[in-house]
Amino acid sequence: MTAADHFLQRVERRAGWSAAALAAAALVLGPFEVPWIAAAYRLAAFTCLAPAAGSLVLVLIHRVTGGQWTAGLGRFLGRGVAALPWIWLLALPALLLPWPAASGHRHLPLTLGYDGLPMVALRAAVVAALFFVLRSWLADGPGALRDPRSNRRPWVGPAGLIMVFFIFTFVGDDWLESLEAGWHSTAFPVIWIASQVVSGLALALLCGLGAGARPDVDGAAGRTLGIDWGNLLLATMMFWTYVTFAQFLIIWSGNLPEEISWYVRREQGGWKWIVPAVALGGFAVPFFLLLSRRLKRSATGLSLVAGLLLATQWLYLFWTIAPAGGSPSLPALLLLLAAAGAAAALFVNRYARGARLAKGEAP
Repeated sequence: MTAADHFLQRVERRAGWSAAALAAAALVLGPFEVPWIAAAYRLAAFTCLAPAAGSLVLVLIHRVTGGQWTAGLGRFLGRGVAALPWIWLLALPALLLPWPAASGHRHLPLTLGYDGLPMVALRAAVVAALFFVLRSWLADGPGALRDPRSNRRPWVGPAGLIMVFFIFTFVGDDWLESLEAGWHSTAFPVIWIASQVVSGLALALLCGLGAGARPDVDGAAGRTLGIDWGNLLLATMMFWTYVTFAQFLIIWSGNLPEEISWYVRREQGGWKWIVPAVALGGFAVPFFLLLSRRLKRSATGLSLVAGLLLATQWLYLFWTIAPAGGSPSLPALLLLLAAAGAAAALFVNRYARGARLAKGEAP
């Protein structure tokens, strides 16, 4: 067994035990905080969905552009794509869980209108089918490093990216924007997609570096791999920061009641402290660290930055979903954290196992 296999087996085993312990804690807390079960379940589902969906976007981009940056990361990105449809199927029961009447959630009546539960469920079923189609198209991994036209299906990259944009636009509106009744933002799906890409890349980097990928060696294009990984992480992080701040600036300058409700709810109580934490950990600190070429050649340095970005992107997701339920008590907060932690640990368990059992590594 190789050193990479030992690492992945260790991650798989520890993640499995963590998932079991945290799931038990969530099951104990759930009956005492019933109004928060819907928020906890949705947070858990989207905690797993984020890196898997980000892996899908990254693999599709590579199918269009090629590039050496998938070296060492390919099989991990492939595991994210393979898990995505099943994560989505497990997320669907969240539609049936009621939110408390005092929450800002857009309640979905049993009507045939756009926001009616039957139509939302129908769109979710179509999304599930499309995820399985994309999984089938991308079963052979990210594709050729140098010439994407040499792939067996060269049209998969462009067609898949178009599909993904429309899929995530509807998913973002139905499952996240709907947390604030009457609130819509055309920028929000782009922000959410960018957040998923950062999460997917950060997790693949953490696992790839832990499994022995070396950032100080040259890749197929003759450049140092770590420079490409660090630059890609920097670019995706900066794009996410730009569109996130642009949405806030436009809404703040307009100052319309129907538009500011999203931020008003998330600036009350302790929620307001999440914003500066995300700004520092999700942009300011990693931005200056990733300017260093020396750090980008270091496995330890890249791992620290990737871990920081993965944690802050989850914190941003937490800030997106949890405030819709109001201000949580301590047991409710523990329920949210236990449910999300159990789901994340279970995802990492399957992610590591799939990468360990993969036949070879995608280029």
